[in-house]
Order: sequence, then C-alpha cells, then structure tokens
Amino acid sequence: MKNSLDLEKKVKIFGLNVTSVPQAIIWSGIAAGILDAVAGVIVFYAYFKMNPLQVLQFISSGIHGPSAIDDGSGIPMVLAGLVYHFIIAYAVAIIYFYAYPKIGILSKHKIVSGLIYGFGIWLVLNLFVLPYSNIPKGPFDAGLAVIQIIWHMVLVGLPIALITAKHYESKR
Repeated sequence: MKNSLDLEKKVKIFGLNVTSVPQAIIWSGIAAGILDAVAGVIVFYAYFKMNPLQVLQFISSGIHGPSAIDDGSGIPMVLAGLVYHFIIAYAVAIIYFYAYPKIGILSKHKIVSGLIYGFGIWLVLNLFVLPYSNIPKGPFDAGLAVIQIIWHMVLVGLPIALITAKHYESKR
C-alpha cells in the first residue's frame, strides 16, 4: 500500500516546490519580477546612469507622473514602484499559468512559447501600457529596444513558461 507521499509527485524547480497552484504562481512571479528588475537596473544604469532607487521611482511615474521622480518623493515612490513592478510580474505569470492548459502549443513548445510570451509582454507594455501612462516620454532607441526585448524574452517569459510547465507536468 502506498503512503500519501507516494501519491503526490514532488516537483521542484531550482529546489522550490511548484506542485500547488499558489506555489507555481508565486515562484514564477518572483522569478520574473526579480530577473526583470535586475536586468532593468543594469540596463538603465548603462543607458541613463540611473541607480536602482531611481529605476523604481521611474516605474512609479507611470501612475504618479513626473513628481515620482523628483528628489522630494523619496522612499514612498521607490516602494510604490516596487509594488507596481511585482503586480505586473504576477499579472503576466497568472495569465500564462491559466492559459497554459487551454492552449496546447504552450506545453508542446515550452521554450519557444516562453520566449514568444516574453516578446508579447514587451510589445503590450511598449505599445499599449507605457504610451498611456504618465512615464516621461523619450526618443525611441532601437538598441535599447532590442536589449529590452531580449531580456523580456529570456528573463521574464521563459522562467514563467518553465515554472508553469513544471507545475502542470507534476499533475500528469
């Protein structure tokens, strides 16, 4: 007779359980959010000499406008930027998680689907979200756009896809 531990597969990715729905969503959102934040901090420092706190204030400016970047706005806008950043990371993780069992190609081509999803995230953010936000507008930079596309594909879409796939594979 099998005990209860034999009945539930223990599936881990990077040593973390992804068996339950909350575990899979939490870990995919955390992975995408942290990797995206690190890439953003590195790239925005290289291009604009912004420190991590300024990057988070910049994110806050999407809702709060240019005043979020002003020197007097400080920690509240940094924290707001961090919250907004992770809300977006979790939103895209949840969308993919619930689309996965409904769209067969996602499970057949996990890596390609994750990369395409990351590109889609970049497209939606840059064509529909940012133009209608309060983020200060700047000139288009093709080099920066390519870097952002690659980082969203590899560091956002791909981790979400792989963690989600591991979760669903544990249910088979």
